[in-house]
Amino acid sequence: MSGYCFQVPPLSIDKITASADLFRRSLGVTEDRFPLVEVVEHAIPTLWEDFSFQVRDASEMGSAHGLTFPESAEIWLREDVYEGVLDGQGRDRFTLAHELGHLLLHNGVSMARSMKKPNELKPYENSEWQANTFAGALLIPVSVAQRLKTEWDVAESCGVSFDAARVRLDGLRRRGKL
Repeated sequence: MSGYCFQVPPLSIDKITASADLFRRSLGVTEDRFPLVEVVEHAIPTLWEDFSFQVRDASEMGSAHGLTFPESAEIWLREDVYEGVLDGQGRDRFTLAHELGHLLLHNGVSMARSMKKPNELKPYENSEWQANTFAGALLIPVSVAQRLKTEWDVAESCGVSFDAARVRLDGLRRRGKL
């Protein structure tokens, strides 16, 4: 499925960031490093009865690192990616946060039935762009980025890759938030 996405109702960076910030606050998360495993394995299941988080074998998942089915409140994560999350690997943590973004942003959202190539959509109506934006905002809140300022400090403190920190900080700088 790589290279394709669903068209979803448009969301701005500010709205997505506000959703990520609200989710953090609702869970009482104040530390820089968002506790992804605790949230998907413990917090969400106690709050959302239908939620299911499953670690799947690579033979079932193929090249997909994670899959989310918002309509049934399910997140599937490939076993090696889950192990990476447990080991604190930034890329894998971003993948799980991305899947969480699909779940929270796209649950109850009617998606276009046909998949489209990203260049066929405006970024703000692209399900993948929205999930990436949510993951960046969840893992690297504006206040943390403003306090830490450098990619290396953000990557270390937030448990993300240098590339994720760079993309997030560049976006905040372009928008005058840093």
